[in-house]
Amino acid sequence: MKTALKITGIVIALALLGSVMAYLAGFFEEKIPVDFKGVLPSHGDGAIFTVEVTTEPVIEQAAGTIRAKVETVISPLISATISTISVRAGDDVKRGEVLAELDSRELQARVDQAHQAVVAAKANLSLAERDSERIQRIFRADSGAVSKAELDRVQASLRTARAQLLGARRQEDEAKTALSYSTLAAPISGRVVERYADPGDTTRQGVALLRMYDPATLRLEASVRESVASRLTRGQSLTAKVDALDQAFEAVVDEIVPSADPGSRSFLVKVALEGSSGLYPGMFGRLLIPIGQTHKIYIPSKAVTQVGQLHFVILKMEQGPVRRYVRLGARTGADRVQVISGLASGEKILVPEP
Repeated sequence: MKTALKITGIVIALALLGSVMAYLAGFFEEKIPVDFKGVLPSHGDGAIFTVEVTTEPVIEQAAGTIRAKVETVISPLISATISTISVRAGDDVKRGEVLAELDSRELQARVDQAHQAVVAAKANLSLAERDSERIQRIFRADSGAVSKAELDRVQASLRTARAQLLGARRQEDEAKTALSYSTLAAPISGRVVERYADPGDTTRQGVALLRMYDPATLRLEASVRESVASRLTRGQSLTAKVDALDQAFEAVVDEIVPSADPGSRSFLVKVALEGSSGLYPGMFGRLLIPIGQTHKIYIPSKAVTQVGQLHFVILKMEQGPVRRYVRLGARTGADRVQVISGLASGEKILVPEP
């Protein structure tokens, strides 16, 4: 008895499962008719479109980043307190324009001290020169009046005074050079992109204070796979597209780094951009590289009818219109669609009138 109940339960479960599967498969729904003869248009219903094969270039797209060829980081050569900073991020500056000034009171005192040492050294040299001239004149007039040792001592004092003046001048030059480090000027004409400190902060030697770049030198740096990069040459004209601006730029290959990335097997290609207005470092861009040609067929979108998941066109034949299945590709605009298979060049299709 228990065995019979188990068998009955299994049969009922299988019957329910089969019913569900039949429902999901559309067994209980009305089917689309396969006979299209009744819906074909007449011979003159619509315009005639002749199928043509067009040749288009095959474009390789290499993703990259906008970077400046000329970029510099401005950092002080001395440690001091910042007195003023006259620029902020986004400001355009010219070469030689003062960007920041550091506290230079101690450096100015060193310059003054070195200058006084030069004045003293000049006075000592002047005295030594007069003593040397007097002793030499006496020695030439009466060699017995001045000893040779005294003459040698005076001449040595003269050479020492000259050396001391030279050393004092060198120290003055060093003090003036250190004083010049308190004024930070723009080494290039460009745009300030980062400011890392404010007045009152204490700078340290070699620590970045400002960063700037030349907007005229912006270029796209893209990773190009090795089989495509081998076809590129320096000076070759290409096209670059920046999605954020929805704009294409003329590009010229400026540099091909002669070393491939072992991980991605790609080369870094740098292209200069013509008319780089609106571009900023760090923006995403794509380098468009033609690598060949392909043949495609495009037809008007109105010529395609859809039945379920299938697409058909109506061919204009001598015996009358014939419906043919086609496989479609990408749409190009609102009025054209690519046909991957199903049509050949020279065939005529019917485009229904709206």
